[in-house]
Amino acid sequence: MLIQTPSKIFKSDFAVWKVENSCRIREIFPENEDSSLRKVSEIVIDENGKFCFQYKANCAVMILVLYGEILISDFKKQVSAHKVFTLKSTETDSLTIKNNLENEKADVLIIELKSRKHDNSFSLKDLNIDCKNTLIPMAEDFDYPNFIGLYDGRKEDSYVVNQSDRSVFGIVINGAFEFKNRLLENRDAVWLEDIETLEFEALSENALLLFFEI
Repeated sequence: MLIQTPSKIFKSDFAVWKVENSCRIREIFPENEDSSLRKVSEIVIDENGKFCFQYKANCAVMILVLYGEILISDFKKQVSAHKVFTLKSTETDSLTIKNNLENEKADVLIIELKSRKHDNSFSLKDLNIDCKNTLIPMAEDFDYPNFIGLYDGRKEDSYVVNQSDRSVFGIVINGAFEFKNRLLENRDAVWLEDIETLEFEALSENALLLFFEI
């Protein structure tokens, strides 16, 4: 008999997009103070537009550009789709994300979690996913294990969690995957609880996913 672990799927087809100034915003994982994962949002910023992101005290934030290029307040370097920006803060504050391209929108993914170390830092690192069909850490010094992977169709992989009581939050950035016998397509997300091994299979070419062990 197939045993399914507790889960919740967030289908992109049913997402509600809010319009604020020059941005369209959807909450992939709604704000939740009871979880170590506080909130996950996707922000599409118009040409030359800006988005103000409010974060809470004792947070660990990761920002990924899905396409386009952005500037982050008080940080002089451009952030593109080949970079990963992380921030840890002990205080409640905000940062401004600006679309740095005049003729193209920017699509940004923001993941906010509770910090485990309660310190202040930020970093910008290269995101190299040239090696296909394997999981690659996005930011090894982040508070939670985090991975990204680019897969050929019908390729399978697995990940053994570090602790048996952990959960996994995953997002399909492109293509389609089967996660623990659950179909996830472009921009779908899943929350899996109490798992020991995450097993998945790519169902399309150049399928891209990322996930966190929480």
